[in-house]
Amino acid sequence: MNETMKTIDKIAILCILALAAACGQKKDDPTPGPKPVIEPVTRTLTFVLPDLVLEEGEEAPVGVKTVWEAGDQIVVHGEYAKNQVTVTLSAADISSDGKSATKTVDGLYPYEREDCQSTLYASYPASAVDNLKHCFFYSKFSTTNAPIMAACNSGDSFQFQRIYGVLNIDLGADYSYYELKTSMKEAVGKEFLQVKLTDKTTELAQYVGESVIELTGAMEGNKLVLYFPEGTSFAHGFQLKLKEAGSDEFTKVYRNSSPMEFELAKSIDLGDISADIKDYENPFSPDIKDLDEGGNANCYILKEPGKYKFKAIYGNNTKQYLAGVDAGTVVWETWNTSETEGVAGSIVSSVSYAEDYMLLNTAETLHAGNAIVAAVDAEGTILWSWHIWVPETPITDCDASLGAVAMDRNLGALIATVDSATEKVDQKSYGMYYQWGRKDPFPGMNANSGNDPFALVGTQMVKQNTPITTEESIAKPYLYACNKLGNEGYNWNVASIPQAWGASGSKTIYDPCPAGYRVPLGSGTAWSSSGAWVFNLAQGWFKIGDVVFPYCGYMDDNGGSYAKNGERSVIWNAQPDSKEMEEVLCNGMAAYIKNATYDGSSARAARGATVRCVKE
Repeated sequence: MNETMKTIDKIAILCILALAAACGQKKDDPTPGPKPVIEPVTRTLTFVLPDLVLEEGEEAPVGVKTVWEAGDQIVVHGEYAKNQVTVTLSAADISSDGKSATKTVDGLYPYEREDCQSTLYASYPASAVDNLKHCFFYSKFSTTNAPIMAACNSGDSFQFQRIYGVLNIDLGADYSYYELKTSMKEAVGKEFLQVKLTDKTTELAQYVGESVIELTGAMEGNKLVLYFPEGTSFAHGFQLKLKEAGSDEFTKVYRNSSPMEFELAKSIDLGDISADIKDYENPFSPDIKDLDEGGNANCYILKEPGKYKFKAIYGNNTKQYLAGVDAGTVVWETWNTSETEGVAGSIVSSVSYAEDYMLLNTAETLHAGNAIVAAVDAEGTILWSWHIWVPETPITDCDASLGAVAMDRNLGALIATVDSATEKVDQKSYGMYYQWGRKDPFPGMNANSGNDPFALVGTQMVKQNTPITTEESIAKPYLYACNKLGNEGYNWNVASIPQAWGASGSKTIYDPCPAGYRVPLGSGTAWSSSGAWVFNLAQGWFKIGDVVFPYCGYMDDNGGSYAKNGERSVIWNAQPDSKEMEEVLCNGMAAYIKNATYDGSSARAARGATVRCVKE
């Protein structure tokens, strides 16, 4: 390479380096050198509490701060966290009416803002303020359970704004600790609440942390004052657990199902609630058995006495919790006989509610039978109910060659039906009756007293010759309803319900079978057609394959009379009659056995008939 070319290359390299240096330097870069030192200033500041508009004779709500007190601490923000100053008020700083306080403050670092004229920012109480790495005109509150306020300055004055509503409760007795949360896991606060104020707009929750679903804390005395950021709402009320003085465990509980919404500077005052505080039973105690281990359902099988729990959710649904539950109750019990003496409490002795769980206790000596338990609200309205089934003998499964593995007995039967050539069928194998598409059982037929039902202890079955809604059927599981038109009986429901038991294949929240089982699909079982049935009318049974059924009659749709014991049976399937699927009044698919013949594949949906559950 000659000298000329070498010179050109050197010039080119120098040009590239110069260009790179120019690109990396901003045109408006300040002249190199030390940055100017910003000196702190001293100012005499006045902190003003917000006005509270009251009606004549009205007192300020308890918990709403209306006066400054000696010892109150306010954080005044500079531009950075290191520039924050905590101001502690003394009695001499506070005006005679308590609404303002004036104090000379050192070490302030005012800063310019583009969105308003203020140069400083203040937050109260200091105990709830969390330092920000870059403060500017924000307050970050590390807890929202405080009477939080914020203000930006106008000259040397700060006009505070309240950012909270208040809940006041008189417990009627002294407690040492509380825990508050909602039944639907709604937020009761935030991990932090970051507030921005300007002299033009208010943005009370510009940035917020993760939701807090419970408030806890130590307390003294019988009064509880709790704070919630403006806009917090409890659509389904709340639950308050309490520890009595000297106790390490929660011993009492109060539930309120009223919707609540907290407004700025407003108080919700519940007054003295002592009459509504109840004993608390801990559902997480190790001696309580979880019935949901195999899955939740509308029916639970108990095999031995003890304490049990299951989630207070809609049956066969793993997530949808009930709202507004106040307590549990036993609706009825039966031994599947005509007996009433000694029945009450021999199956389920008590039912309660805690922590989204239904809790039930059995008698020390558990008697075979059936019961309905329910979750109720504060007015006693049933929100949902469950079938508790206590068989006398262990339940087994039958031959799978029929297209579905079936239970060895009808739903609610105490024993399996035996296909004996010499022994007549025992009424304990009859089981309970169901209207097509409903989740709750009705008493089966008592063979020892003609065409009468099993005797119930508790709320008795009510018969009604007009149809009801699905919602009414939930609130009144004891109400047997039908729509009787002329000589034809049809649905119990005012609406068409073709998918009530999952005709499309999925188990629904109304399926009455225990976890792992379901009402059979008509197309999936051999007993949905005329098939190879074997009948023994004299001994009261019929079967197909290894699945044996009793002639247990049914409850007719003409007002609930019991009929044809020992002569007929109806076994429900999940499908409605396909010819009437779109009709308001429809039949349900079923195996209809009449005497010694298979007599049809559907029955009136208002009829009370048996269910033989099959494996899912």
